[in-house]
Amino acid sequence: MVGKMVISLLLAASLFIAAPASAGEPMEQLRVSVEKVVEILKDPGLKSPDRMLERRNRIFKVVEERFDFSEMAKRCLGEFWPKISEAEQREFEVAFASLLETSYIATIERFDEESVVFEEERPKGRQYFVVHTAVVSGGRSISVDYSVRNVNGQWLVYDVNIEEVSLVAGYRVRFAETFRREGFRGLMKKIAEEAGGPGKG
Repeated sequence: MVGKMVISLLLAASLFIAAPASAGEPMEQLRVSVEKVVEILKDPGLKSPDRMLERRNRIFKVVEERFDFSEMAKRCLGEFWPKISEAEQREFEVAFASLLETSYIATIERFDEESVVFEEERPKGRQYFVVHTAVVSGGRSISVDYSVRNVNGQWLVYDVNIEEVSLVAGYRVRFAETFRREGFRGLMKKIAEEAGGPGKG
C-alpha cells in the first residue's frame, strides 16, 4: 500500500540525517521532527516491551505536531468533503489520522539502516514549500518530497510524494471509489478495518 510505504519513509528511524547548510525554516522544522523520532527510537530506556506504549505515544505526538491531518483529510476526500456534515468531517479527520499513524507504527520500528538526506526546499507560493529529501537504503536512493504550508508559523506537511507519487492523490482515488459504492459509513468502516479497529485513545 502506498500509504504504508509513505509513512515508513516519513520519519524513518535513520542513523544518519544530513541537511544543507543553507536549509531554511520549512526544511529545518521538518528535520527537527525527524531527529525527535530518531531520539525516541534510540532511547534504550524505551526499548523494553513494557515501555512500548509510551514509546509509540511519544512518536505519535511528534507526527501529530508536524502533520496537518485536517488539511490532508480534506484533500484526500476531495469532491466529497463538502457533501458531509461538519461532525462527519471531524470524524473523518480523526479516523484518517489514526490510519496513517497505524501504518507508520507498524513499520517504523523495523528500520535501523536508512539514511535521510535533506536536499533542498522550493517555494510553491507565499505560504507553501516543497522540501526535497532522499531516503538512502542498500545503495538505493528514493526521492521523498514533502509539501508543507505555513500555519501560524509552523510548517506542516499536507502531502508526501515518493518517486513523484502523491500520498493524497492515492488515497483520494481509493476513498472516492469506496464513497461512491458504500457511502460515508462504508468508507469509515473500511478505514477502521485498515487502522486495526478503534483509535489509540
